[in-house]
Amino acid sequence: MSSPGSVDVCIVNYRGADDVREAVRTLGEWPHGTLWIVDNSEDAAQADALASIAGAQLLVPQKNLGFGRGCNLAFERSQADFFLLLNPDARIEAADLLRLADAMRADARLAALSPRIWWNPERSFLLPAAFPQTPWVTIAQTLAPGARGLTMKSSARYLARQRAMAASHATTPVDFIAGAVLLLRRGAVQEAGGLFDPAYFMFYEDSDLSLRLRRRGWRLGVTGAADAVHEYRHKAFKGALMMQAREVYFRKQYPGFWRATGGLRRLDAFVRQVPLAEWFDVLPRPCRTLDDFNEQSGSARIEAFSPSPLTMPAIFRPGAPAAFTREEWALLEPAGYAARIAGRTRWAWFERSATE
Repeated sequence: MSSPGSVDVCIVNYRGADDVREAVRTLGEWPHGTLWIVDNSEDAAQADALASIAGAQLLVPQKNLGFGRGCNLAFERSQADFFLLLNPDARIEAADLLRLADAMRADARLAALSPRIWWNPERSFLLPAAFPQTPWVTIAQTLAPGARGLTMKSSARYLARQRAMAASHATTPVDFIAGAVLLLRRGAVQEAGGLFDPAYFMFYEDSDLSLRLRRRGWRLGVTGAADAVHEYRHKAFKGALMMQAREVYFRKQYPGFWRATGGLRRLDAFVRQVPLAEWFDVLPRPCRTLDDFNEQSGSARIEAFSPSPLTMPAIFRPGAPAAFTREEWALLEPAGYAARIAGRTRWAWFERSATE
């Protein structure tokens, strides 16, 4: 394994100091660059807790800058060749970060690289690569509730590709990257106009960066040679922030599409709810516990699941399907989920109600 050169690490905190401390503990001692922590919490207690992290450079802005501008604050002060974005609820060990840096150094035109990202600490489920954010995908998602068969076939192809990517230790080219655990090449980012557009408070800033990098001829990739964990949680409050960022993104990056759809309003007018009973085997009652789910589903063996009734993106098992463990179930936020169950011809739909 070669020397990674200078690799800085950036964590942006918002009232999650305990998560940040755990992320730093998992990384361990990092002598190859600076650990930057940006505290957006507007809370002196959070800043005090983060200030005690040995070896970290703490930046405390006067207000909550949002994710993208928080990352920019550290990036502007960094001089490292490579810059790792690390969510507070994501975990990567030093050896895996070294492998990421090796893969980046091996390809001079690679601008951004993600490791294989597991959903849970037990590493039984994987998160897919970033979902494309393009006009065609947006149109397809809008019309999907009226095309169950085509949507399910697209979902199956998507899962097959994700499994193939996860099984390979090579770098797989992708068109879009996600910022949860992401290694960036400083020179490429600077050539593309800088890190994140400050117009985004949260969400879509990584899609915007993906387009800018590719339009400058840089490549993006995902590699199974390195691993990380990101305990993604489906939170309903994120929806409004995502919709705001979506408008900024399409207005900027696809202005013709933006104008033709009346600022997406004409397209959104076609949005329909997925008819759950027609698409899925719907479990008859909300599931408050794993025992509830097992009783109603027959201890179903899960291949993949998604909070989206369109079934993409899915959190998926790279190996053999298995019943939910109690640890896996505990990570599910209260919400509705589509689940791909082994041995069934249709996906199931279940409601995860509030925890017991």
